[in-house]
Amino acid sequence: MGEGHSAPASRAARHARIRALIKEGRISSQAELGDILASEGFVASQGTLSRDLVEIGAVRGRDYAGNPCYSIPEGEHPSDVTTGSPAWITLARMTKELCTGVRNNKYLVVLKTPPGAAQYFGAAIDKAGLDIVLGTIAGDDTIALMCATGVDAGELADAFSQMAATGVPAEILSRQLHGESA
Repeated sequence: MGEGHSAPASRAARHARIRALIKEGRISSQAELGDILASEGFVASQGTLSRDLVEIGAVRGRDYAGNPCYSIPEGEHPSDVTTGSPAWITLARMTKELCTGVRNNKYLVVLKTPPGAAQYFGAAIDKAGLDIVLGTIAGDDTIALMCATGVDAGELADAFSQMAATGVPAEILSRQLHGESA
């Protein structure tokens, strides 16, 4: 397979790149996808690419000009799930799959992910609509969660550690901060 690259990219990073390529409208076949990924250092067999496309919810169809292309229908991907219990279940599963470490100080929780997965995971956290999280900042393999006023960073860190171990939503996810005085 020619010149080697550094350590193989994670499955999550490969999925994130495939999603980005599909959203850009650049993929018309698995062969084309494989060529682009290989040129970027992602090594995957045709069978792996086929499974990846199924796992991310990609479907093959035609663009407006009638050319073959892949797309991902909105609402078909876990990160497209909106707020509430379904989003929390999805977030818990993603946490189990993607969260490799949790640290915190008084105000921040830092989540570690495989290389290339932080923005994908961070977007899912944002879309989950958690009142306990003021916001997220995601890099390549690190996400910083800013706790909302009144939220203990240690408690939030414990919740993500619990979800990373179990894949089950933590009780803190359902905490509603606005309107607690009622």
